[in-house]
Parts: sequence; structure tokens; C-alpha cells
Amino acid sequence: MADTKMNGGLASRRDSNMDEFFNGVNLPDAPATDLTEKMKNFVLEHETALHELYKVLGEDVGESWDAELDPIGIDVTPIDQETVLTMVNMYEDNPQFNKIVTVFAHLAEEMRDLVELAETSFYGTLTMFGHREHDGDDDHDTKAGNHNSDSHSPTINIDPEMEMGEFIPFFQDLVNWIQRAQNVMQNVICQLACLYHARQKLYTTTFKNVRMLPIFESLGALCRVMVTFDAIIADNPAIADGWHQYKRMIKYVRSDPAGYGVEEGQLRVFEGLLVRLDRKVLNATIFEDAVSQEFGLPGAVSNESLVGGNKVLYEEFTEALRRLLKKTSAGLGADVETYPRTTVVELFALYALYRRVFAASSKPDKYMFKGLWEIQLKLPIVLLHGRAMWFPGKFLDDHAPLKTSGLNPNPAQVAKKRREYLRSLDDDFRSKTEEIYMHVMLWMVRMESRQTLTLSSAGGRGMDALLSSRGKLLINGLLLANQIRNLLTTSISLHLALQIPILPKNVRPLAVLAELLKAIQATYHRSSKMIAENIAHLIGQTLFQLKRLVAPIRQGLQNTSSSRMTPGKIDVLSALNLAVACLDGTPTAARRSVIEVSLCVAQLRKSMRSATYDDVQYNLWKLDLLSSFQQKLTHACNCDCLYWIADVIPVFFTDIFKNPDQVTRIPYLLAALRDCQNLLLAYDPTPPSATLIQNGGVKTALQHAPNAQAKAFLEAFRSEVLGHFEEQIIKPLAREVENDLRLHIHSVVLQQSSLRTVKFKDLRKFFEMRPLKFFDVMVDVKERVTHYLDTTFYNLTTVTLHDWRIYAEMRNLAYEQYGLKMAEVHLPGSSHYSEGLDILEIMRNIHIFVSRYNYNMNTQMFVEQATDQKHLNTISIQHIADSIRTHGTGIMNTTINFTYQFLGRKLMLFSEFLFDDHIKSRLIKDISWFKDNNEKLKNKYPFVRAEKFNRAIRKLGVTKKGETYLDKFRRIITEIGNALGYVRTVRSAGMQYSSNAIKFIPDLEDIVEFAELVEEQKLSDETKESCSNLDSVLKSLTDSFGGNTEYLKILVNVIKPALQKERFRHLRNFHIIVPPLTFNFVEKMSIQKERISKKSGRGEASFTDDGFALGLVYLLKLLDQDTAFDSLHWFNAVKDFVSEKKNEIAAAKSKRAKSNSTDMQHVQLTIKRLHNIRREFELLYYSFTGARIFFSESNEEKKKEEESSNEEKKQEIANNSQENHAAKVPGDPGVAAAAAGAPPPPPAKQ
Repeated sequence: MADTKMNGGLASRRDSNMDEFFNGVNLPDAPATDLTEKMKNFVLEHETALHELYKVLGEDVGESWDAELDPIGIDVTPIDQETVLTMVNMYEDNPQFNKIVTVFAHLAEEMRDLVELAETSFYGTLTMFGHREHDGDDDHDTKAGNHNSDSHSPTINIDPEMEMGEFIPFFQDLVNWIQRAQNVMQNVICQLACLYHARQKLYTTTFKNVRMLPIFESLGALCRVMVTFDAIIADNPAIADGWHQYKRMIKYVRSDPAGYGVEEGQLRVFEGLLVRLDRKVLNATIFEDAVSQEFGLPGAVSNESLVGGNKVLYEEFTEALRRLLKKTSAGLGADVETYPRTTVVELFALYALYRRVFAASSKPDKYMFKGLWEIQLKLPIVLLHGRAMWFPGKFLDDHAPLKTSGLNPNPAQVAKKRREYLRSLDDDFRSKTEEIYMHVMLWMVRMESRQTLTLSSAGGRGMDALLSSRGKLLINGLLLANQIRNLLTTSISLHLALQIPILPKNVRPLAVLAELLKAIQATYHRSSKMIAENIAHLIGQTLFQLKRLVAPIRQGLQNTSSSRMTPGKIDVLSALNLAVACLDGTPTAARRSVIEVSLCVAQLRKSMRSATYDDVQYNLWKLDLLSSFQQKLTHACNCDCLYWIADVIPVFFTDIFKNPDQVTRIPYLLAALRDCQNLLLAYDPTPPSATLIQNGGVKTALQHAPNAQAKAFLEAFRSEVLGHFEEQIIKPLAREVENDLRLHIHSVVLQQSSLRTVKFKDLRKFFEMRPLKFFDVMVDVKERVTHYLDTTFYNLTTVTLHDWRIYAEMRNLAYEQYGLKMAEVHLPGSSHYSEGLDILEIMRNIHIFVSRYNYNMNTQMFVEQATDQKHLNTISIQHIADSIRTHGTGIMNTTINFTYQFLGRKLMLFSEFLFDDHIKSRLIKDISWFKDNNEKLKNKYPFVRAEKFNRAIRKLGVTKKGETYLDKFRRIITEIGNALGYVRTVRSAGMQYSSNAIKFIPDLEDIVEFAELVEEQKLSDETKESCSNLDSVLKSLTDSFGGNTEYLKILVNVIKPALQKERFRHLRNFHIIVPPLTFNFVEKMSIQKERISKKSGRGEASFTDDGFALGLVYLLKLLDQDTAFDSLHWFNAVKDFVSEKKNEIAAAKSKRAKSNSTDMQHVQLTIKRLHNIRREFELLYYSFTGARIFFSESNEEKKKEEESSNEEKKQEIANNSQENHAAKVPGDPGVAAAAAGAPPPPPAKQ
């Protein structure tokens, strides 16, 4: 027992010690939990990294994903397959009432479909029709907003008649739309006339107190589309011009149908279609034709009494206009307009229709006309679409004129009032923009805060209050967008219409308004999740409010006894039952039409209080807004109107650059400019009917690729905007940064603080902005500026290599101040480069280099020509080798290509000189003289003859510098030789560089291929790629070190065949001019060497010029005249001449016993001159002979050349034999000459 107790005590003591050891250590419950936690942290970190990556690569203007990049989009528009007939026939207790609701709901839906088709398929194409390069529409140009289509028009141009012919199917579809719209309009008027008639029982029982405002509003929308068509066609002169040219073309076809492959019958049918098209569309009288048609039932006798003479319909139409006028004008011009301004156009169009329908039976209401006329004081213009504008006063004068007194404004002062309105708008534009800006900022803050608000954090207000607050925010943002767009489009339209320039102070507010629209749209997109989760609840809440409002009325009617139920109450109850049933379903467009028509009947006089009526109208408006929320938001935030003031875009960018604190506006401004895409891509001659498919009774538009012309529009606009961005922001920003860095460095180096007195803007905000994307182009401001500075610093460092340290400090300063990570230049320092010219600089300016430098063949060095400077620049092999080390060996081939092009230009001048009549005749004369006196001269060209040739050339004229034509010819040859010397130096430098680079390779004969070794070891792909690169570098070095490429011989072989053609026959005389050229060269070198020792004088001094000898040898080799020149024995002739002169002087000196000092001085000068001539000719001979080695051929090359010449001779003999066997034409001198073995005469000149 004792042992047991002892063991237990030890165990308990050991457990307590272990507890103390693990105290404070939290062990996981299980290894899986720890692993899960690690994986969770990894996923979160990866999500953060992806978000940061997207912030760099994305193009959205906020923190959410961009709508254009979303793989899946959220469409919250209600969709239902149920038709109007199915909805209405749910209750069959009142079939007559159901028929009326069905008819008017169908008509409302039909008119809505026509409006949507016109807006999506016709507006844009009509607006962009005829958009051309060099399209000058002076009627709409202003100084501030001139739409210069030169700047963003495509390069694709077609004739107007061809374009109109391509658009004929499109216009035919438009004719069909117009015909359908006119039929629907007539149907609506006839249905209303039949319903609102004194003899109609339904009217007396029910519809006497019913106002069908939704039907009139839909009819007004349809009329507004026709007005818009007229405005677009009238505003676009290209349509009228294209139509005129097309009709002229048809006249030619009509005069000769067979010649154009057209049958007369088909042509007559086609002409009928064109006449219909001209009458219905292209006269811009679509609306006028629609309201002027006869309204009535087909075949009815009493159409006048049914429509025009229907007093009940007249009173109903008048009451509808009054209510619409009151509703439209109530909020017009207010801070928040609940209805779009196009409703004003709809009201005026309805009034014009009203005046035409009842023109014969009733007098116009002056008070209504005055009310409509006064609207232009609040709204002088409405932008319909694109650049098509609508003026209230002008519309009334054209379609519903009325002469009456007391109009405000006076008809004669309408134009003045518009200018006053614009002046007032310009004065208050900035303040209005600032006020709207504050409202938008407040709304955005509330919108962001409401996203995180939950039911628990709502303060106990409940779900209904939370939904109400969110719904109010959604609607307020849309109303703000409408307000901003109204202000923006009104300002732009008035400036364009009145041709008044935009004030400079209003340029920034104009851009800010467009940016605010995109900010609102971006805020909605950031709230996409919240909207998608709540939109259905918001619509359901609105539907519930409507049901709650009509429930008491419905309950009261249901509780009414059958004896007290009149036909009117029965219809009201049927309408309420139908409305409530539709409110229980999805609020699609068709269902909303049924609800609106039903509630019109339910809102009988005395059946609904005014407060309840207002609540019903508000909830119907809210329901329509929420159900088509996304479409209305897209339209309200559309900024395509900026396209028509494209000339102001650079001013927008300039303003942002001058105010770096505004840099955050750039993404929003680019987003606004991207909206022009929809307008530009709307150009499409494809008829809308070709893109519609029938799917279960519903027509759906197919998406197809944009037209090539539309793509060209978009590409040109993209290039223009990016060009403005480059010129107004990127380049000025780069120059500002460069100047700041220079002044900062110079102020430190020169210790002059005055250099930093200029206050630079805080440009760092531009570099803190993440990369932007405009269409398909990424714009990284930081990268662009960095590239500019890298390029500038590199180029300047190559010019002045001793400043490399200063530019290195500027790069460090750029990183510290602006965060710009610039690349190192990696140019060799001055100790390696000796401040010599770079091979790239020489290559680009080789024509200047060869004219200002002299070549020394022995040292392979170029020396600058001295004119009066104390120091001369030199270019040696070491300089070129260091330059090759910088740029790589690939620069050598490029140098040869540049030299080849330079030689081509110089050889043309060389040929022109020898082709000159004065030179050619003299050379031919010398050749003939030398042949005649060859034996007498002992095959030596006389020195005196060369000297005489020089004097004769001088007689032809000299330049202001005293140079003869032979001097210029010698300079050409010298420049050719300098270029060849440069090629030789580059080759030698390349070999030196290769030898220095390859000295680390142990054995050049046995180089191991690393790629094969890596392949055997099966290493990674990266290692294989690295070894392959190493093998290619080693092969390139060994090939370069081998020096197998003879560049000088290549330049001979490439050019030589071209100069052997017959048209260069005059070059065969070149060898005879070489002696005068050498004499001219020797005289020049003697003068230049004498000037070296002189301290004064501005003449050219030099001690070497081997370029002439090299050029001379190259040309002789090129023209195969080495043998011809050697036959002159020129250098031997010079040696003999000098010896002969010396002997003559010695003989004359021995004959004279006494000589005076003057004679002795003359003799010494003559001897000195002869000595200089002999020395210079000997130096020239050595250079000439040495240069010939460069072009000498080996035995194998000579053998190949002899074989090729033999083959050519054999081929020539074969050709001559064939000619001899051919039939000979009598009297042909060419044939006779060929038979005699003589060359044929030259062909006669054409």
C-alpha cells in the first residue's frame, strides 16, 4: 500500500509539472482545424492580391468590377410570357369591359414597341448617315464646339449615291415603320372616338368620367418619334444630297435600262418604291403626313361626325391636354424634374394632332395655346437625338399656328429670348454645377452607407422603412442624373444651335457634369449586389402600396348589394379586380399597361379621393421607374452628346493638367467619352427587319458585328482622344518633370538657389493614378513619362558622355520625388568611349561624317577636318568597338545597309558628272588623242596633259569658295572612299570586340553545345531555354571572330552589275580622268599640309586623306577599268616628268655662269614644288596600291570569274548564230551591222 501511495504521489507531481510547462500554450483541437485556418488565410491573401492586380489592369472607375468585363450581367427587368389577352380574360364576368381594356392595352403596348424599335434601330443610323472625311457642316459649327469630322472621320469614303443605294433596304424598313405607325395612330383615334361618343352606352354609364391619360401619353410618345425622325433627316444634309445624287443615277438607268441589265417592268416597280420613299421619308414630313391623314373607320359614311365632329372626343382630348400640360409644366425648370423633357415634345405633338383632327369643327383654345407658347421661356430647346434639336415656338408655327395677341414671348423676339436664356444659363452655369456636385456627393455618401445598413442596424425601423429608404435613394440618383443630363444637353444644344462659343469659365463645369453622370452610374454599379437583392422587394412594396390604396374601394363595391350596383360601379369593380390580379403578377410592360388602363376606369369621379388619386399616380410612376430602372439609368447617364463638341476635348485635358488636384477626374472623363461608341457604331445599312427573329410570337433583335465604316468611325475617334491625351497631358507632364529635375540638380551642382524659385505643381498625383483603359488601349501615365525620360536621358548621355553622373542623379531624384523607376543607361564611361561619336550617330548622319572627317588607311582612324579649332576629334577602332559593345554586333549589318544606300546616292552624282556634255566630250577627245599618240608617248599619259585638263575645267566656272567642278568631283570620290573606310573600320572593330568577348572560351575549335547536355539530363524548360540562348551567343561570337565577311567586296559585287548596263556606258571614260583627278588631289594636299604650320587663316588643313585613294580604287574596280588605267602608266609618267624637269633645271643651271638672286629663288621654288609633287604622288601611289589589296581576288575567285565570262561568251555566240539564221528584213542597218561583226546602231528615239 505504501508503494502504491508513493507511486501515485509521484504521478500526480509529474502531471502538475507538465501542466505548468504547457501553461499559456493554445493547442488546436485537431490538425485539420489548423490546416483549414491556414488555407483560409491563403485564400484571403490571394483574393487581396487579385484585387490589387485588377486595380492595375481594370478600367472601371471605382472599386467594383467593370460592367463591360463582367462575364455575367444582372438584368433586373421584369419578364413574363403572359400576354394581355390572357391577363384580361382571367375575369369573364364583364366581357364588354374586358374587350375595351384589351384593345387599349394592346394599342399601348404596340405604340411602346414602335417607339423602342425606332430608338434602337433607326435613330443612330439616320444620324450617322453620310458621316464623311472632310465633312464640313457649317450650320452647326461653333468656335467652341465645332464638330470637325476631319479629326475623327474614317479613311473609308464612298460616293453619296452608292451609300444611298446601300441604304435603300434600310429606308424601306423605315417606310414600313411609318406606315405601321400611321395605322396605329388612326386605330387609336378611331377607338377613342367610338368609346367617347354621345351615343355610346359605355360612355354614358362608365367612361363619361374616365380619363384615358396613359393612352394619350403613349400616343404622344409615338408622335414624338415621328417628330424626331423629321428633325434628324432635316438636320443631316447628307441624306438629301445622297438622295439627289441617287435620283440622278436612276435617270441614267431609266434612259437605257438594257445597258444596265435592268428590265423595264422591274424598273417601273422600283421607281414606284422610290417615289413612295421620297414622299413618306426623305421630305422630312413624316409627322405632318401622319397628323394630316383622314381619321375614321374604313367604309363608314359618318367619319366626320365620328372623329372630327365628335364633341365628346373633343372635350376628352382637350381635358387630357390640359392635364398633361399641367403635369408637364409643373415641374419644368425645377431643381428636380420628375419627367424627362421629351414629354414636352410629346405634349406639343399631341396638341398638333388635336388641332388637325378638330380643325374644321372647333376653334382652338387661346389659353391652351398661350400656355404651350410660354413653355419656351422655361425650356427653349430639347435635344431629341444626336444633333437633332427641337424648338417649341418653331414647332407651333409649323404645325399648329394661331394668330393671337398677348403671347409671351413675342413671336418676333423668340430668337432674342433664346440668347437671353443662354446668357443667363452661362452666367449661372458654374454655380449650378457646384450645387449639383454637392447634391451628388451627398447622395453617393448616403448610397454607400445604405449598402452596409442591415435590419439590425436600422434602428428598429423595420424592413419596410429600410426598403423605403433604399428605394428613395435609387430614385433620387436617377432624378439627379436626369437633372444633370438636362443641364448638359441644353447648354450644348443652345451653343450649337445659336453658334455662340462656350465661355472658358464654363469648360470645366461642362466636363464635370459629364463626369458626375459617370460617377452616378459607377455608384449604381458598385451597388449592384444591393440593387439585385432589393429591387424585387422594392417593386413588391410598390405593388402592395397600390393594392392597399384600391383595397377599400374594392371592398366597398363588393359589399354593395346587387340592387344598388349600377353598370358604372360594375365596370369599376371589374377594373379593380383586374388591377389587383395584375398587381399580384410580375410588372412587365404589358401588365403595367393593363394596370394603368384598369386604374383609369377605377378612378371614377367620386369613387376615389384626390389624396388617394395622387398616391395612386405616384406609385404607378414609381412602379414604372423601378421596373425599367436599368434602361432609364443607361439613357440618363449617356454622354454621347460630347461627340458633337469634340474640339473642346483637348481643353478638358488641359484644364486637368493645369490643376493636378483634379487628376481624379480623368477616369470619369474617359468613361464619358466612351459613351460615343454607341453613336459611332450605330452606322449600319442593314435593315432592322433582317436582324429580327420570331421566337414564340416575340420578335427578338439579333446581335451582329459592327459595320466596317462604323469601326472606322470608332477607331478614328479613339485615336483623336488618345492623341489629345498625349499632347495635353502626357507630353507637358513629362516636360514639367524633366524641367523640375534639371533645375533641382543644377541648383545643387551650381549652388544657385535662385534656379528653384519657380513653383512647380504637385505632379505626383498623376503618377499615383492607376493605368487607364480607353476602349482597347491601356494608358499608363507613369509608364509613358518614365519612357520619355529614359529616352531623353539616354540620347543626351550618348551626346555628352561626361554628364552621365548628372543624369544618374536625376534618375535617383525622379524615383524619390515622383516614384519613377527609370532604367539604367548602361553606356560605357568616358574612359572607354573617349567621348567619341557613337556608331549609331555616324550611321544616321553618314553623309555629314564622310564630308567632315578624313580617313587614314594605315591606322584606320578618322580625323576631323581642321578649320580653326584647337582640338580635333578622332574616331578609331577602339571607339567603334566600344560602341558595338553597347549596341551589339547586329549594328554592323545595319551599317553596311546604310552605307550601301549612301553609295547609291553618290554614284548617281558620279554618273551625272561624267554624263555632262562638256566633260564627256573632253574625255572622249582625250581617249582618242591618247590612242593616236600612244607610240609617241611610250604608253604614258603625259603630266602636262593632266595639268592642262585642270586649267580647262577651271574655265567652266568656280564656286564662291574657289572650287572647280573637278574639285567637287574629287570630293565625291573622297566621300565614297571615306564611307568604304568607315565600313572597313567597323569590320575591324567588330573583330576586336569579338576577340575580347571570346577570350574566355577555352577552345574555339571544340565548343560544347550546352543544349544537348541539358537535354540528356532532362532539366527544366527554363534551363533548356537558357542553354539554347548561350549556344546562340557563342555561335554568333565565333562567326564574328572568324571574319569571313568581306564587306568591301560585297559592296562591289552588289553594285557592279547595275553599272554594266547600257545606260551607264558613259562611265567607261572614267579611267582617262583619273590623272587630272590625282593632279587635283596632290595640289589640294600640298596646300592643306602647308596650312598646318600656319597660325592664322580659315582654310582647311589636313595631313592625311586616304579616302580619295580608296574611293578611286573602288570605282575602278566597280567599272572594270583597272587594266585601262594601268595602260596609262600614270605614276611612271609623273616620275619621268619630275626627273625630266630636274634635269632641265640642272642643265640650265650649268649653262649659266652667273645667276642673280631672283633667278636662284625661282629655281629653288621650282625644285621645292617638284619635290612636293613627287612626294605626294608617291604617298598617293602607296595608298592606291595598298587599297587595291582590299579588292584583290584570290586564284579561286579569278577562276570562277573566267568560267563565268567564258559561259557568257558562248551564250553570246549562240545568240548571234540564231540571229544569223533568222529572216533578215531588207534595209535594216542593225542586221547588216550584226552580219559584218560590228555593233548595231543605237535605236531611233521615240
